[in-house]
Amino acid sequence: MLDDIRSTQDRPWRGTEPVRLGEISNLKPLVHASGMPEPRVFYDELEREWGEVAPVELEPGVPAWLVMGQRLVYDVMRNEHVFATDPQTWNGHARGGLPATSGLRPILTSHQRFAANHTDGALRQRLREPLDDAFEQLSEGITASKTRSLCNLLIDRFEDRGRADLMLEYASVIPFLVVSDMIGFDPEDGQRLFDLTRRVAGGGTDAAAAVAEVDRMLGDLVAARRRLPQRDLASSLVAHPNMRQDVEVAHTLLNVAFAGNLTLTAWVAQTLLLALADSRFSGRLHGGRIDLDNAMDEVLWRSTPTINTLPRFARQDVVLDGKLIAAGDPLVLAIYAANTDPRMDTGDPWDHVGSRAHVSFGTGPHACPAPRTARVVARIAVETILRRLDVVLRIPAADVAWDQTLWIRQPVSLPVTFQPPVDSA
Repeated sequence: MLDDIRSTQDRPWRGTEPVRLGEISNLKPLVHASGMPEPRVFYDELEREWGEVAPVELEPGVPAWLVMGQRLVYDVMRNEHVFATDPQTWNGHARGGLPATSGLRPILTSHQRFAANHTDGALRQRLREPLDDAFEQLSEGITASKTRSLCNLLIDRFEDRGRADLMLEYASVIPFLVVSDMIGFDPEDGQRLFDLTRRVAGGGTDAAAAVAEVDRMLGDLVAARRRLPQRDLASSLVAHPNMRQDVEVAHTLLNVAFAGNLTLTAWVAQTLLLALADSRFSGRLHGGRIDLDNAMDEVLWRSTPTINTLPRFARQDVVLDGKLIAAGDPLVLAIYAANTDPRMDTGDPWDHVGSRAHVSFGTGPHACPAPRTARVVARIAVETILRRLDVVLRIPAADVAWDQTLWIRQPVSLPVTFQPPVDSA
């Protein structure tokens, strides 16, 4: 598909002109996709009208290109020299940027963010190596033990009631406890960190203020670990020779907190929802025809937690799927659409069993740095609740509401009932 990514100077148009983002009106709001029972409907409508690359609206007055075809998504991810992740590249800055009330200000910032996911080239390489090394040094056994202990403590809180909301009381709590401990925060600061990252993901008017507060929290943590190192990610990053200033460590930890909290919550919640609501899925899981790891991969294929990526930005004018991507145009990669691309999917769910060729963890220079760690936490969270309680969804699956956010797909709540344990004494 690299033939579809070419400089406009080398393209023979033969009397036709490509589509330009700034000339298109009446764009569909991208946020609608995550709130739909089946987002594929949203992507199919766009593809019928525009093809594999379509114009959408991130928020009123902020257009972007949405890349939906799986092969094109892979190509954009792998071509750092054509598509940058640094939001300073966005051409909207030259047009006045965003209003002060915009929820996109943390995403489309004009200020340098010193983290690997917001940088490219040599700087990205320098900042990514400490993150990879830190996760490599992380003890998988300790992470698993802490996760299992926290899961059991949470279940202890509600098991006597016979009912719970597994989204609010379980799936959304475990990640922030595990990730904040991994970073180096105590549970109270971890709760605060989780609340702030949710505000950023929600894209509300206070998103920029939330980022500023997270930066302050992480800056204080980095300073504390420089004085007194401990066994956590913050200390590992502080000690790494590639990290030349504290702000680089703080921004890197924000990336871990943001991605870890939000994606783990959505992955656990969606796996639990499928296990409770989809009889075919739960039958295969409980019948032993697929193990939990394969079941969790099916979730990544069918309903990935990261529905869309943060924007990439064209470094120069290029043509993609017959559209002129002008220098600085933002491109959002639709991970949900790529994983369910009908051009790549036979429709047989067994084709995906054992396959991890989905795009959920990304590929190329900006791939997820900790897929193994994420899987350990999510798998233990799911297996612990299913082992301890025989939970039943309290509402029809069709009535489950979905959060409307640009980047994450997850249910609003998971109300369940179960038989309280009998006290043998």
